[in-house]
Amino acid sequence: MAQRRLFLAATLAALVVSMTMAAALLAASTLRAQSAPELDELLGDATETHRFSLIKYELTHLPNRWLTNVAGWLDAPDLDEEAILERWFDQGDQREQRDQSDRKKAELLLERRLSRAASQLDLDTPLPLFNRVRVVWPPIDVDLSDRLHIVAVSPRDEVRMVRSVLLTSEVEREDYDRIEAEVEASGDWSAWVGGIGGVALYPASVISSRDYLSTLQIMAHEWTHHYLGFYPLGLAYARGSDMRTINETVADIVGDQLGEYAADLPGYEAASETESDADWDAIRAVTDPILRQLSLDVDELLEQGEINEAELLMREVRQQLIDLGRPFRRINQAFLAFRGGYGASPSSASPWGQRLLEFRAGKNTLAEFLTDVREIGSPNDADALLPR
Repeated sequence: MAQRRLFLAATLAALVVSMTMAAALLAASTLRAQSAPELDELLGDATETHRFSLIKYELTHLPNRWLTNVAGWLDAPDLDEEAILERWFDQGDQREQRDQSDRKKAELLLERRLSRAASQLDLDTPLPLFNRVRVVWPPIDVDLSDRLHIVAVSPRDEVRMVRSVLLTSEVEREDYDRIEAEVEASGDWSAWVGGIGGVALYPASVISSRDYLSTLQIMAHEWTHHYLGFYPLGLAYARGSDMRTINETVADIVGDQLGEYAADLPGYEAASETESDADWDAIRAVTDPILRQLSLDVDELLEQGEINEAELLMREVRQQLIDLGRPFRRINQAFLAFRGGYGASPSSASPWGQRLLEFRAGKNTLAEFLTDVREIGSPNDADALLPR
């Protein structure tokens, strides 16, 4: 009983800290171009009816979420993990129309599974003054929700994300073109609107139509952002594109490996890879290198001041990718800037990606890797730590 009270008190304390962290993360994801107030006005007008509200999200999700969690810890409900997860993931894209109690149960089971995996991989943390008590910190908390969207903005003359604004799940495809056109009307900016799989709010918003492994990996990715928010790396997220890329790449590396470990825990076995999955992997094996080379070529053209040539090349490569079975709606400077922040992706041209992957390969455990990289507070810190 004493340990349960201690855990409950620690988790409620984490709630307060994590709400502050969620606000900081959202602010970090809304990168500001301080010298371009006209861009703020353009974005404000273009996204006015679809801008995501952190306050509304927290007021809607936190009270019910934490009352549910506290009740769960005190009552320790015994759920049929295999049956619930099988039913949830078999529902696919139709699951939003099913019994919402299934969603709550699936969230709880996936949180438990991921938390258990984090503890087994020594990613938990000793409580201050109670070193024998270790908890996963912050507690893993997720909302399996509809896909949120984002608008990313880059200057036309370079690939650099200067602004991003989170949008609600109600954004429709016809809104994409309108928002992009309004932001680009001045001729100075490149804009791209797209859906995102997860956001490190608290609870983390994770798309609910993913398969089992991908869901756990996205959950683990967003939890890694929560974890890093207590260390120099997470606190430096908004300090330039290098720090954003390092943060997102670390979250990708930890998220992929932690999520895969959690997926292999006993209790539920997901369906095996389908033929369409294998086909998609084959397509990506061909198209990811093309995207990476495109990023390098566009950077070179823009450095030479050849904006029109760079934009023509992006249109040509987009058509090439469509012909190969990977139909991107739009490829422009903002698209490349947004995707380039995820350095572990084979399509990214960021040098940080390969350096972090090599650094992880040289560590015995994921915990050792995370303990080292969490202290990176600047690109100079990263240069000193990572192999070249």
